[in-house]
Amino acid sequence: MKVIFEEYSGIIIIGVVIVALIALVSLLLVEGGPVHDAFVNMVNSLFAKAGTA
Repeated sequence: MKVIFEEYSGIIIIGVVIVALIALVSLLLVEGGPVHDAFVNMVNSLFAKAGTA
């Protein structure tokens, strides 16, 4: 086990970080999430101000 962590610790850490970032982004962008709602509101207000909605 010690040899595995000595050889592959960087790859293991990068893998865990990538999985955590994907999970965080997917939770924030899920429909009804705070980032999704803010993005939809921004796009709607942009089109409303442009008069094309």
